[in-house]
Amino acid sequence: MRTKTVILCAAVLLTVPIITFAQKTEVSVKKGKVIAATEMTSVAIEAGRKAVLAPDKNPVVAVDDPMVDDLIEIYKWVEAEKQAAREKIDYTSIQIHRIESETLLKGANLFEMPNLKSEPSDTCCIGLTSILEQPQYYDVQGNLLAFDLEKVDSRQGYYYLHFPEPVQPGEKFKIISVSKLNASEEEIWKEGPLWNIRLGNCTKNSLNYFRIILPKSAIFVDSSRPVMITDDSDGRPAVTIRNYTGEYADGMYQIAFLWPEKDGTTLADLPPQYRGLRDKAEEEVVERGRLEIAKILSGGTYKEQNTPLETLLSVYSAAVHKNSEDFLNLVSPELREFASEQTDDIMEFASRLVDYEFLGTPDWPDEPEKGYEHPVYLCREGSLICEATLVMDYQDGKWCLRGLEAGRKKTESTESTVSKAAGGVTISKGKADLIAATYDGLEPGKFMRRWLFLGPVHVPWDGESFFPDEETSNKFFDTKLLGLERFEPKVRIGEKDYEWTTLYSEYGVIELTQVFDTWFVVAYAWAQINMAEESTGVLGIGSDDCVKVWLNGELVHENVVGRGVMPDSDHVPVTFKKGRNQLVLKILNYGGPWGFACRLLSTEPASQKTD
Repeated sequence: MRTKTVILCAAVLLTVPIITFAQKTEVSVKKGKVIAATEMTSVAIEAGRKAVLAPDKNPVVAVDDPMVDDLIEIYKWVEAEKQAAREKIDYTSIQIHRIESETLLKGANLFEMPNLKSEPSDTCCIGLTSILEQPQYYDVQGNLLAFDLEKVDSRQGYYYLHFPEPVQPGEKFKIISVSKLNASEEEIWKEGPLWNIRLGNCTKNSLNYFRIILPKSAIFVDSSRPVMITDDSDGRPAVTIRNYTGEYADGMYQIAFLWPEKDGTTLADLPPQYRGLRDKAEEEVVERGRLEIAKILSGGTYKEQNTPLETLLSVYSAAVHKNSEDFLNLVSPELREFASEQTDDIMEFASRLVDYEFLGTPDWPDEPEKGYEHPVYLCREGSLICEATLVMDYQDGKWCLRGLEAGRKKTESTESTVSKAAGGVTISKGKADLIAATYDGLEPGKFMRRWLFLGPVHVPWDGESFFPDEETSNKFFDTKLLGLERFEPKVRIGEKDYEWTTLYSEYGVIELTQVFDTWFVVAYAWAQINMAEESTGVLGIGSDDCVKVWLNGELVHENVVGRGVMPDSDHVPVTFKKGRNQLVLKILNYGGPWGFACRLLSTEPASQKTD
């Protein structure tokens, strides 16, 4: 067969430096195989591979993806650690994520699946799973694996991977998966000038390696966990973290970075605390906390409740010494019954807080009023990223623990006693005021996920039919049920008293069915928005079913329709005044699922508004 010489860039990449002088480099196709050759040697290049000129000027074969190269190298580290057996390692996880945009990642992950057949097999079936976008699969030698996809529906299917060598019964297929991944607002978000990414693996006794490849222009600022390596990957800054989850299955991480190419930020925009600038009061609190924790860990006890710091130290003490009686005495009366049923789990979480220190200004008042709530923000030692939140409540002359939770952001971690929580939606009872649902401006494109919530209010009907009809429901929807001139914590609708509660959703679409599986009901959602100046904008509203929207007491939108929740189904022009703005939504559900979604789509100063 004749040999056909192929243009270099069309067949395979040979990295610089280009061979000159004595040697000649040639890429060709011989008998259906791509060959990279010099005068001294040649290599065959399979699909998904590339030829690279080694220092001796001869070509070698490598995987055609730097993420896979990195993952294979980290896999060698993991195997060495497992051989050393310094820790009880039941599972391993290697995750590499490259940030493509604020909603898109490219991920490379290593996972293992046993051959459950009674005979050797070269085919591995990945059970019913989401259909990936542009997936590629490799073995741990970097061989690109062929695969078949059997679709079950438009979203799910079975992947059948074909390996070059069979795997024995009971042994594991070791698979590297590479694909594009959609990122949620819980995974990538912006807070002030900083962008954040939060991912992880919370499997018990798992050895995890996380490698995050930031955008090209990014400036790495901080990590909630110690960083092993900071380097670059294909011209991008990269951060590598090692984590062993242990008995607590603590495997989440968070990274903060600036993204100049995205929003024009520079180092000048870096918040003072990230430059190590704590004021004197903050330093004193942190140092005192460290000193007292050292005493507690050395066998001492602590039982003071005069400030949130002292209550936190008392929580440490009770948890470390496993004294459930002392712990329950620190909990607010409203939470005590719940805490008594969950004491072991809560104390286990509390004992882990010894790894944290105070974050932010200790601004609790010297003489707080009864019922005053104060969120305490904590970070891991050596980091300034909020990782946990405690809500303290001042009652009967002392500070009590009212809430204990893993936290992401200060503004989203102030819920009080949880009464209902499911499917990413949390409804919290207790003292509800507008502070819990107040926004300092609205960022275009970002969903509003904190609200005060009132309801559900059932549509009244004569009882002759099984449910009220649509006409009856619509008339009740048009009825003025409460005044919107100012916020009142308690209201009376018909013969029943209702109290506002605090609602928080992990997702942009707030699925109320997750906590209230009720039909033919009305509910209200209220938020306060502080604007630095008067501005105009457009709200994107979705609802299931009907919706009304008021801004500062004025009805600005109404849509009486039966539908499912779709973000931005309605576009509502609004004008925000300078200072505090009151935004209220009213939702009517006919039957089945119900919920809503709201976000600002665009805004501009009122002075720039054109006719």
